[in-house]
Amino acid sequence: MLWKRDDREELAAMATHAPTSTRSGPRHARPTRPSRFPGLSGGGRPRVPLHLVAVPVTLGITYGVWAPFIQRHGDPLNALQVALGLISGISLALLVFILLRLPRTLATEVRAGAYGVVAGMSLGFLYSLSYASVLRSSGIGLAVGLATAIAAFYYFHTREP
Repeated sequence: MLWKRDDREELAAMATHAPTSTRSGPRHARPTRPSRFPGLSGGGRPRVPLHLVAVPVTLGITYGVWAPFIQRHGDPLNALQVALGLISGISLALLVFILLRLPRTLATEVRAGAYGVVAGMSLGFLYSLSYASVLRSSGIGLAVGLATAIAAFYYFHTREP
């Protein structure tokens, strides 16, 4: 019959005449209004991902609490040990924050080596607080740093394009 169209043509005609939404985004989202104070709304500044702040802060607090407990050897806590915890925790947090912000364009070997250096130095320093010899503390730091560098190198080569 001449007046009967093919089913495919009918579906294509229905798709072209289907109503479209004028809004973009999810249905439950409120329409955004321009703010009178754009500097206070935070709309123009770039957002920092949560893990770039949470991981260094957590590691810094843990390291800063752990270092004085190793160094005090059962004695009461004093001001120098509190200062040791604050300085070591803040410095480790800053180093980890810098490591997480390293660009991916940097050579993989250099990034893996940087992770190894930070891990080796931090654990070697913690071990030296237990009045171990410098040679043993350096050996522990070197072993941990080498293992971390190898693991980071493997991770970067298998996970990144």
